[in-house]
Amino acid sequence: MVGCRNLNKSASFDCEILVKFQLPQGKESLIKGDIESLREKTGVLYFEKIDISSLTFTESESRESIWRMDLEVIMVLISDTLMGVFIGRQLFYLKKKPEMVNLISVSMMLILTLGHMVPLVLNFEAIFSNSKNQKNVTIGSSGLLEVNEVLVRIATMVAFILQTRLLQLTLIAKKNHWDHEIQTLFICLPMYIIGGLAMLLVNWKNNYTISSQRSIWGGLRSYAGLTLDGFLFPQLVLNIFQISKGNALSHWFYIGTTFVRLMPHVYDLYRGQRYISHQFDKLYIYANPRADFYSPSWDVVIVCGGLVLAVIVFLQQCFGGRFMFPKRFREHVEYETIDTTQLNSYSYDIDCYRK
Repeated sequence: MVGCRNLNKSASFDCEILVKFQLPQGKESLIKGDIESLREKTGVLYFEKIDISSLTFTESESRESIWRMDLEVIMVLISDTLMGVFIGRQLFYLKKKPEMVNLISVSMMLILTLGHMVPLVLNFEAIFSNSKNQKNVTIGSSGLLEVNEVLVRIATMVAFILQTRLLQLTLIAKKNHWDHEIQTLFICLPMYIIGGLAMLLVNWKNNYTISSQRSIWGGLRSYAGLTLDGFLFPQLVLNIFQISKGNALSHWFYIGTTFVRLMPHVYDLYRGQRYISHQFDKLYIYANPRADFYSPSWDVVIVCGGLVLAVIVFLQQCFGGRFMFPKRFREHVEYETIDTTQLNSYSYDIDCYRK
């Protein structure tokens, strides 16, 4: 069929365009086609051939997709609001027990802060204005999706500010107590690097025939999400090095944050069973496959791993950082340096006592 495009400059139409579509047959749902110009290649209005594809939606599937998007935005809003509440509880807890700030891992605080900052950076423009793409997504949602998206960004901003304050308090409290933190970094950083390289290797093998920089970037985003899911790992390692015993973290904070991080994977398992119809990948708002590892196997592994980390940190705060080690490795002996003048004084006292 013939297509026309609007030429904004001259307020006229170019109808020398051929549009071809191949409609799906049977159970297929993918529409394939192309758009090409019928003009000479030397013409000003000529353009290269454009391949297009689209998924077909029935009316019920469209309503289901819109309902799912509204639900996912609400779930994101609830998650970000809860994160703000949990971080606030940690700040109030440290206000009552300021001596515990030094026992918190800076690496963990940095991971959580970056986890709140990245979504804000990626959507910075959308916070202050409604972009064209955003309007296209919200068609048919009665404005609920658009309103909720604004609330989501506000909640994310509040959580980021509170998390930044928590990171600042941790950095100030460290001062000259960086020994254990550096030891923790020497353990965690190589593991993160090895995991990232392994992910890139697997991603490269899977996309060997199609060299795509976007797929590599998507893999890095997913790995960053996995790192954020295991945010308690640096704290666990730090507890081992400093043999800490005490509630450095409020139970509300680390248990609540773990709950918020694992809920998308639980929801993804439910979504895989509930929404069996095709969906556009770009319409995923909660549990976005481009921002973390989502599959039935990964969902189970991440949920189990997150729960194990939370339980270990809970036991460390109850019984000590090395509770899982044999008894002889649970404590370490420190030798105190004594001044030589003090030592001579002790020797003189002993001699006098003997006489």
